Amino acid sequence: MAVRPILVLLLLLAVRPALAADGRTLFADQCASCHSLAGASGPDGPSLKGIVWRKVAARSDFVYSGALKSLGGSWSPSRLDEFLKDTQGFAPGTGMNFVVDSPQDRAALIAYLRTAR
Repeated sequence: MAVRPILVLLLLLAVRPALAADGRTLFADQCASCHSLAGASGPDGPSLKGIVWRKVAARSDFVYSGALKSLGGSWSPSRLDEFLKDTQGFAPGTGMNFVVDSPQDRAALIAYLRTAR
């Protein structure tokens, strides 16, 4: 349904500070073991600094799976939401096998990632 991505995008465009703060906690608890928000990527995951609207598989300091390399396009908020909801369904064969089931948690994470530039 095309309406859902639009609603997610509208929600994320109106980033509330509380939502981003919740996302910061979620990032620390669920993402930081593999991803950083610093400039450099780590061995287990690329840096997510500036991920929102960045081209998919674009960091030169990380080796991406063929699944992500073949996607093309950019990480829009709605595309990040779809990926985080079902990483293997979105990009079968990706090295990321972690999902965020809660729509509210995904929205909070993406709101936080929008602040990490």
